[in-house]
Amino acid sequence: MTTGSFQTSDNLTIYTEQALPAGDPRAIILLVHGYGEHSGRYAHVIARLVDERYAVYTLDHRGHGKSEGLRAYCDSFDQFVEDLKIYFDGIKAANPNKKMIVFGHSMGALISLAFTLRYQDQIDALILSGVPVIPDANVSPLLVLVGKMLNRVAPKMKLLQTGETGILSSDAQVDVDWAKDPLTNKDPMRVRLGIEMNDTARRVREQLGNLHLPMLIMHGVDDKLVNPAGSQLAYERVSSLDKTLKRYAGMRHEILNEVHKEIVLTDIVDWLDTRI
Repeated sequence: MTTGSFQTSDNLTIYTEQALPAGDPRAIILLVHGYGEHSGRYAHVIARLVDERYAVYTLDHRGHGKSEGLRAYCDSFDQFVEDLKIYFDGIKAANPNKKMIVFGHSMGALISLAFTLRYQDQIDALILSGVPVIPDANVSPLLVLVGKMLNRVAPKMKLLQTGETGILSSDAQVDVDWAKDPLTNKDPMRVRLGIEMNDTARRVREQLGNLHLPMLIMHGVDDKLVNPAGSQLAYERVSSLDKTLKRYAGMRHEILNEVHKEIVLTDIVDWLDTRI
């Protein structure tokens, strides 16, 4: 694994990692993490993909992990998308003849969808896990209204508590690891980010029919953090002729950190293997 960095358009330093297989990689996977976490939580996912001869590139979003920026905040959700584009362009330039797959989890899946809708012609496949296409389904209408009002006067205020014990995974160790990880965000979500996620999800829902690339969509049936109906909606609306929806009974939000995560990882590898 090799670490690196790049500069955003507003001069933040973004932390990156790349892991390459022995020999020529079969394809390039750009892994996009979720809200409040960081790329280091995907070491086991990256290891499995590299073992299968895929090259994996990942980053810590602005305000996350080892990257610069106010913790878990953005002025505009487009900043995440355009940061990803800067990184993507560098990866593609270094691997001009390789297929490019974008793989996003949770908020990272929403970033990946917004990114793909804008740059679909440069991407060969899309993998989504726990995508928050309808994030406000799990939030009371009153809180959404309060958030919109606060966004005008206190956008950086911490408002929405996003986690509770056991919400990420049925594996109790995941909560223990999250709590002791200095790079995870334990504070409530800031107002502006919550509003931006909702607005982006609405725009994405309206444009899903424009997507036509191969797509794998995955969701834990017991996910109480991000409504699984969003993944069903995405599957139904995209125009892709090659699309797969995987629903995992007994799994919660982080299917890649579940007790039986190897089932999910094998499904991902099998799906990739038939398309590369």
